[in-house]
Amino acid sequence: MSDFLPHPFWNFSLEIYAAEGVSGACLDLQERRGCDVNILLFCCWLGASGRPTLSADRLRAILAEITPWQAEIVKPLREVRRLLKDMQSEATRRRVADAELAAEHAEQLRLVSLYSPPSDRERPVDKRLRAAIGNLGVYAVCLGVTPDEADRRAVAALLRGAFSALSAGEIAQAVGLSPSA
Repeated sequence: MSDFLPHPFWNFSLEIYAAEGVSGACLDLQERRGCDVNILLFCCWLGASGRPTLSADRLRAILAEITPWQAEIVKPLREVRRLLKDMQSEATRRRVADAELAAEHAEQLRLVSLYSPPSDRERPVDKRLRAAIGNLGVYAVCLGVTPDEADRRAVAALLRGAFSALSAGEIAQAVGLSPSA
């Protein structure tokens, strides 16, 4: 990962993806709902950094630019990596995983080039949380997904990583879960 140029979105993604429960939540949404993990992280980053909430039209335009890269580059690399896992070819699998990670990094840089209004770190954290939830809701609309309880649990896990200063109960309430969820 040290070969990648640093960028606030990339750094944010690495940090929250490593937080407890976040990778599992992202992969769950990827598998069950067809979400692009980079878009999930982008929605959170925009909100967490105090940027404005995405409109559905803006996100659709971003998705139109990003979806071919995801479909033609990232997903095929992921499939090859998964196939190699079953074949016990660890050295080759590691190289493919590195290529997949480089493709994810390139996608993130492209996302930021498509939409990166100025941040406002002074914006109150509750408003930044609402913006992140709003962005994720817009993404659900763009995917044609009506979020269910499992989706809300996964989103809560993702947001706990992005908003570690807030309690799990505050985040659960914000996404419509009971505080014990």
